[in-house]
Amino acid sequence: MVPRYLTQSPIFTGKIFLVSLNIIFAFILSILPLGFLPLIGTSVTRALLGDLRLPRILHYFILSLLGCVLFFGSFEKLKQGLNMDLALNFILLFICLVYAAVFAIVTNNIEDLEADKISNIDRPLVKGIIDRKKYLWIGIVCQIVAFAIAALTDLNMLIGIAAISLGYFVYSCQPFRLKRIPFLSKFIIGINSFCVAVCGFVLAGGNMSEFPLLWAIYILVPLALSANFIDLKDVEGDRATGIKTLPVMFGETKARQLIVFFTVCSYVMAAILLNVMWMYPLVAGACVIHLWLLFRRPYNEKPVFFAYLFAIFALNVLLLLKST
Repeated sequence: MVPRYLTQSPIFTGKIFLVSLNIIFAFILSILPLGFLPLIGTSVTRALLGDLRLPRILHYFILSLLGCVLFFGSFEKLKQGLNMDLALNFILLFICLVYAAVFAIVTNNIEDLEADKISNIDRPLVKGIIDRKKYLWIGIVCQIVAFAIAALTDLNMLIGIAAISLGYFVYSCQPFRLKRIPFLSKFIIGINSFCVAVCGFVLAGGNMSEFPLLWAIYILVPLALSANFIDLKDVEGDRATGIKTLPVMFGETKARQLIVFFTVCSYVMAAILLNVMWMYPLVAGACVIHLWLLFRRPYNEKPVFFAYLFAIFALNVLLLLKST
């Protein structure tokens, strides 16, 4: 006769085995497409990897960690709740974001080909490295892989990846192409950011309805609006193709001033939400560095994006320190 404590064990009932088996399949699936890279050619592989835009992927992943941190609320609770399944889920979420990003990048590059000929001449289609149909199929396969990994891992992850992918599709592609509409375009990015933060919150053990309202507003409004800095480097291409970004509508100087205002608002609201006296100077210092990078000439997006990512990551750390 099997002891009672064994019959009630997740191992005995098969729950742990099933979860682990799904995760194993998910990891196998995540590396399977890499075996096809030699078939598409070294030059195409390099072009795809070179155009992956890791900072934007990290943006979403760090926001998923923010959702996780908001659920646990402190280092102590995080240590208690952290386990192998949770860690593997977030690793797989990052992998899903990478594959989904390939589809988003491919479709965006196809739609923005004429603009990229002016502003982003190193993109694969502009350089003629890959055939357009083949390029699109690579994106579609990567999107299917992202959905499959998410489905094997967690239903909430699948919903999150689907929401983000849909957001980027209506943002970039015809007949929607919402990136042409001022402010609404960044609101779509805000919705995607919110979706991935909620995904992290739910993966950590929370319920979607319990996601903090003020943090939702923070992600959807000031943080999303501060992301307008990504348009500063593409002014000529956007103007030529009728995409009405802030720099196109108001000119680079006024657009930069608006972006600075949105950035300051995001730091101020973050400081208010943290509401710990010794953290205010840290937030202010990070804000000053961020603004200096925005005004520095010649403008370079990479350090600005680094400051933006560092600020969100630091926010995660400060939230955990707040409760110690």
